[in-house]
Amino acid sequence: MNVLEKFEEDETYQCFLSTDYDAESYANSIIASSAVTQTLQALQVGVEKLNLALEEHVSEHYEDLINQATGMDILEESLVIVKTRIDQLQKSMTTLKKRLVEPYKQMTMRTQQLGRLQKTCDVLRRITRIQYLTKRLRQQLEGGVKEITKTSQTFSELQYLYGDGDLVGIDIIDQDLEWVKKARKDMEIQAEQLLAHGLSSFNQNQTSTALQVFNSVGNLRVVVEKTLEAKCNAVQRDLYSALSENSDNSYNGSAPGGASIGNTAAWRARLWASLDKWSTSITTQYNQIHVLHRTLVRRRDPATQRTLLQECGVTPIQTYVSAVGNALQHELRTVNSSAKQALNLEYPKALRLVLSLWSHFGAKLDVEGLEDVTLPNINIREVLTPFQCTYLARSLNRLLDPVNIAFPGKTVPSTSEMESIVRLMVSELTAARGDNDLKKLSTNNIVKCIRDILNKCEALLHHGSGVSDIAGAPNQYHIKNMQVLNVLCTLHSKLQDVPADLTVGKNEVWNVISENFNTLLNPFRSQIEHILNTIHDMDYTFDKQDIAGCSTYIGLVEEAVTHLTSNYLSHLTNKPALLIKLQEFQKSIVSLYLHHLCVIRPLGEGGKMKIATDIAEMERVLGGLLEDHSVSEPFKLLRAFRAALFLSVEDLITVRNVPRPLLLNHLFARAGEALLSPYKVAGWTPAQYVAWLHSHPDEMLDMVQGTVQWYEDMIRESGATSFDAVYPHIVELLQN
Repeated sequence: MNVLEKFEEDETYQCFLSTDYDAESYANSIIASSAVTQTLQALQVGVEKLNLALEEHVSEHYEDLINQATGMDILEESLVIVKTRIDQLQKSMTTLKKRLVEPYKQMTMRTQQLGRLQKTCDVLRRITRIQYLTKRLRQQLEGGVKEITKTSQTFSELQYLYGDGDLVGIDIIDQDLEWVKKARKDMEIQAEQLLAHGLSSFNQNQTSTALQVFNSVGNLRVVVEKTLEAKCNAVQRDLYSALSENSDNSYNGSAPGGASIGNTAAWRARLWASLDKWSTSITTQYNQIHVLHRTLVRRRDPATQRTLLQECGVTPIQTYVSAVGNALQHELRTVNSSAKQALNLEYPKALRLVLSLWSHFGAKLDVEGLEDVTLPNINIREVLTPFQCTYLARSLNRLLDPVNIAFPGKTVPSTSEMESIVRLMVSELTAARGDNDLKKLSTNNIVKCIRDILNKCEALLHHGSGVSDIAGAPNQYHIKNMQVLNVLCTLHSKLQDVPADLTVGKNEVWNVISENFNTLLNPFRSQIEHILNTIHDMDYTFDKQDIAGCSTYIGLVEEAVTHLTSNYLSHLTNKPALLIKLQEFQKSIVSLYLHHLCVIRPLGEGGKMKIATDIAEMERVLGGLLEDHSVSEPFKLLRAFRAALFLSVEDLITVRNVPRPLLLNHLFARAGEALLSPYKVAGWTPAQYVAWLHSHPDEMLDMVQGTVQWYEDMIRESGATSFDAVYPHIVELLQN
């Protein structure tokens, strides 16, 4: 262990090895502890130990110390040599500096002289060129508009040569500078006039020349923006003037009797004349903007080969259309009350005016060079919506007012009143022409009007027990119902001529007509059905006897049909409108009649001839329902069945012009007693079976199939060896 390690372990010497040792603090602490003598002795001992340790260390490392002393001498010699060489280097640098500075100064001076010489030459060249261009400019100006393009190019070059004013102060230049400025101003005025004339006359050549002039002198963007600004400002200013009560084209004052100015026809005529004039002005200005835009697209800058539209960075068409849209939005929102009232009254005219403008805007884009141009997305209809709502509300009132007048209470309106209402509908649709959306909305109003008429007609119709009483002449309920039918038929007929899609309204009218005409016909249908039920009370089994004349039921049917046509249908003034319903009635009676005939059993040859005679008479009787006496489809079916009566069983199954259900039922009438008819198997009367057939036509084949199955089971149980001769033909017809 060396001395320092021992000192670290000894509390007396530890403080001397600390890095923050303070002699004054140590002395003060020793004095305060009154141990000065002991401390001095301890320090003396420590010093002796330290000296002894140093001596031992020097003795042990004597040779190393001698070597280090020798190395110090060598280091001193090396430093002397380095210092000498540094002094020599400094002397060399001083000599080199003297050799370089003077040439550098000479070179700098010569460079400045050369720069000044070049600048002087450039100025002289510019002066020479300016003088030449000024002389040429005087000659070009004498050529007027014909030379204006070359003149603008000369001005452009002169502007470049003049630069940023660094030639100011040169007398030879200053002499012509003022004249050049004045000449340029005159040329720009001339170019503006040329541009204005080119746009007003839609002359692309003049417009192109003017734009090239402004592009040459660097004013293209400014001029285009100025032109657009003037036209855009005129849009709103002129629209405000057209809508303003105090404009020159307006009528001041009130109408006689204190009526609102917006209600006077004269003032409205003046207003629409002003708006038409404004619309014409907008169309003309848009055509001018169209020429401007198209010219900017087609012409290019000679230097950059970019289009003039790209050079100026302005889109004239979009800017102008946006201005028109913004003007309409602003002015129509803040329009005065009188003009607003006029626009409400004649909204379709305002809509057509605006839509015609937008249609014109879009149509002009379909030309070469403007394929990529799109109009701004402006919902112009939204601005007109308040006027549209008011107009439609008034339009509905105009439609409903005559309806309310025509239905004063329990009185049925005349057909002339109904025709007048339909004419009003046509008038409303005519006002909405030119716009499908408005036409649809007006059509909705007409449908509402039609429904109001139907509701009022329904209130006039009588559906009580008195309607079913047809024993004598028409009673008051019949007459009133038929009067209402006449009104509805007139409405339905006239609606066919209305130029709109009124399918919904016409269907609703027809449904009411159909329902109430059925109400009129149903008692007669029931009466005829009751008469036809008596067919089965007659004997048709005879083979030969006197068959002169027809059956008694024919006379009864004829009385019913004559009563219907003479006493009831004669009150209907528009039978063509009811033709379909009469045909349906005729067809249903023929169908019912044929169902009765096909189940008559037993049937002899004389009975067949009697039925044939009855069929001919029935055709004559039912033909009286219609004024058209041509052979209809139901009558063709009657004739086909009459012919089938005299065919053999084998030939019957080949008949194609008689429905299969009728043939099947008639085949049962040709069979023997063992093969019962379907109605007998079901335990029904012929009348019940016919009524069921009439109301369940789709289930008839299933019932026949069930009857055949019943017959097969009956034969099998009875042990019979053969079937009825007609049976195979029934089965064959079923399978077909």
